[in-house]
Amino acid sequence: MERQGFIGIDVSKDSFTVAFLIVAPLSGQILHEHIETFSYDRSGWQHFLATWDAFQADHWWVGLEASGPYSALLEAHFLRLQRSNLSLHRLSPAQVRDFAKSRSRRRTKTDRLDARTLALFLRQQLTVQALPAPLQDHTPLRTLAHLDQHLAQELTRTQNQVRQLLHFLFPELERAYARFPKALRSLLRHFPSAQAIAQASPEELAQVLPPRHRLDVAALQALARTSFGLHDSIRAQALQLLLDRWALLEHLRTQCFALLRQAVRQRYPQAWQILIAIPGIGPRLAALFLALVGDLQRFPTPKALVAYAGLDVTLYQSGHFQGRRRLSKRGDPLLRHVLYLMAVALHHHTHRFAQAFTHYRRQGRAAREAFVILSRKALVMLYHLLRRVVHFQDIPEPIPAQPL
Repeated sequence: MERQGFIGIDVSKDSFTVAFLIVAPLSGQILHEHIETFSYDRSGWQHFLATWDAFQADHWWVGLEASGPYSALLEAHFLRLQRSNLSLHRLSPAQVRDFAKSRSRRRTKTDRLDARTLALFLRQQLTVQALPAPLQDHTPLRTLAHLDQHLAQELTRTQNQVRQLLHFLFPELERAYARFPKALRSLLRHFPSAQAIAQASPEELAQVLPPRHRLDVAALQALARTSFGLHDSIRAQALQLLLDRWALLEHLRTQCFALLRQAVRQRYPQAWQILIAIPGIGPRLAALFLALVGDLQRFPTPKALVAYAGLDVTLYQSGHFQGRRRLSKRGDPLLRHVLYLMAVALHHHTHRFAQAFTHYRRQGRAAREAFVILSRKALVMLYHLLRRVVHFQDIPEPIPAQPL
């Protein structure tokens, strides 16, 4: 008789507690149970492996509760084991908590109880065929994708802070430029107010500008001489610091994207070529999408991928009452943001999505709602393109009707 093994791991900062369960698959009877705590270091990991090898099972299911960096390191160690009889799963804390409440209303909580609950939850989910897909080693790509997004948010925050300071130091400049070119930022690092620019000579301004620039220095000085802004030494120094931070964040984001692009192209070469060939989808969107989704072969159906992205629709209905249909919004918000940007790009660059957008707008849907629907359609389309390894085919441009 085959024996099933379940391992539930409760992770903390300095240790991890493991519950080993050996189960008979037909009866569901627990044949053996062992719970032990190991130190979160190399010796603790080796001790865990030695303890694990003492138990015999035909297949092992391992579950860790998602807990950020604490569980990520153990997940990486498990993935490097490359055991054919091992399935590693990241478990939802909310689902595990609800499962624990269904078993007992007691509020007792210990690491040993939590580890055993995770192992029992694995067994229950396997019985009802509801286990999440086994983990794959694409987490580093997701880390880079989120780092790129974090740097972009920090850059936007810094740009807004620069504009707020310029509203005091040189308000006309803040209103005149939608974007601040590098030449203008270089000028402001040395002359961080309207008064400083107005008092500088054209030669002094030219010395801090790059050789090739498109700034009209004479017009800029004329604007500075009539500016309503005031010079404040503290605000001027703060502006210089923020401009340095702006340059640093741009440099870091460029490096981060170069690393992400190279890693994605090496890991998913076919998918990369298919994505960047689609009109409107550039290297950044393609790299972010592949880094966040990973291997599409792990999704058996398009619905599974849609649910993974949180674009599936939920409905609350009871008797004659029927609530509004809403998106579940499970999963990674960054993936939904990338899909939204893809939908906007496809709407501008393809006839297929432009017609679909027009159709939804004629139905009375708001523009944002129409783009969310297009996000889901784009995700299903990408699922079929990448799974079948075929390229995108747009529909012909519609011929305008001739007046009679």
